[in-house]
Amino acid sequence: MNTDERLKKLLDASPEQLGAIDGILERRTSEIFRVTQGPLLMGMSASAKFLGVSRATLWRMIKAGLLQKVEVLPGSFRLRRADLEAIAAGRMLCRSEAAPVFNDQTQRLGTRTHRDPSLAAS
Repeated sequence: MNTDERLKKLLDASPEQLGAIDGILERRTSEIFRVTQGPLLMGMSASAKFLGVSRATLWRMIKAGLLQKVEVLPGSFRLRRADLEAIAAGRMLCRSEAAPVFNDQTQRLGTRTHRDPSLAAS
């Protein structure tokens, strides 16, 4: 990586990344980088068990934008272990950070329409 590429990445860095870079440059970083044990992607059942919630709750969290699913095969999804660990540790992601990037198939799955009960005839 050359200097221009480094500068571009620095300019595009998030506030958290800039804070970490500042800590390294000022030699005040005492945080030891943690090595993740286990798989980087987890299945839906394993993810639900990891968080102590049901699979239905996990899907609601995905729909709300708290988690981002990764489609490994058509119709087969996994979740990032780092995202699950962040939620388990209480570092909830905001919707903009966890906003899923949809492909056409995933977008179709997420655009189901539900009938609004308030519009039902009395």
